[in-house]
Amino acid sequence: MIMPLSAPLKTREFDVANYIETPADVAAYLKLAVAEGEGPGELARTLGDILRSKGGQRLSLGAFVGLLHEVGLEMRASAV
Repeated sequence: MIMPLSAPLKTREFDVANYIETPADVAAYLKLAVAEGEGPGELARTLGDILRSKGGQRLSLGAFVGLLHEVGLEMRASAV
């Protein structure tokens, strides 16, 4: 017998940043974003999610480059 709920079930919006915990999680999430190939906007959102999972909106350049290296990526700069 199913009992009726006395109060509505409260939910919260899903946020992937709550589930990115390890370098392996970061790597898997980045690989998925790259594989889906939706362009620079999707990659920017993915990196934003990763930054939020690390506790903030800002990351030093050195820490960012270190994060990329952890998952086997590198950043290059070129003249425009």
